[in-house]
Amino acid sequence: MTSSQAPAGDPLGLGALADDPALRAQIEAGLREVTAEHVAEVMKKKEKGEKKEKHQKEGRKNDLLKLIHEYQRRCIEFADRKATFIVFGANAFASFLDRSKGLKDVRDIPMNEWTAKMISGEVAIVFLAAAGFCAMWVIVPRIARRVPRGAIYWEAIRKYPSQEEWVGAMADFTEEDTQRIVLKGIYDLAGINVRKYRVLQTATWIGAIGMGVALLHIAL
Repeated sequence: MTSSQAPAGDPLGLGALADDPALRAQIEAGLREVTAEHVAEVMKKKEKGEKKEKHQKEGRKNDLLKLIHEYQRRCIEFADRKATFIVFGANAFASFLDRSKGLKDVRDIPMNEWTAKMISGEVAIVFLAAAGFCAMWVIVPRIARRVPRGAIYWEAIRKYPSQEEWVGAMADFTEEDTQRIVLKGIYDLAGINVRKYRVLQTATWIGAIGMGVALLHIAL
């Protein structure tokens, strides 16, 4: 047995001190305490790491929700801007046809005497007016009054009878409640986008047809 090896009855390598039971017990207790502290520290670090990882995941999730919400909101703004352009563009072009191309006087002529140029001009005005009306329907807000209490839509917020009840309800929301509210808000915004873009698509096609007929009228 080399000097670096402890006897079988002396696993701690205490040598002659191993014969002292009190000292041996004290040392073993100290070792157990150190081991327990080490294990506790390791577990604490592990728990801290798990919390940090969870916090990072929640942060990424919240960032994604903000991105989706912002995207839906910007889509609504873009639809409104495009619809506004169609409203003014269709109205301006229809007015141009009506005043500059003599269509105002056409209506005094019997319809059986209308020429292809006259007919195309009137048809163009009808399509342009229809496109402007559809585009206006995109811009006009649809306000639902029969809604439950909520945290985003203004009518839902006003369902609370007082500011105090509204503030109290918001204060009681947990992180999970907040995420659910944001998700519901995103879903509602998506529904608004669906309705707006369907009508906007119709307005665009009707306006395109009106423009085509108007160009035909000018060419004749």
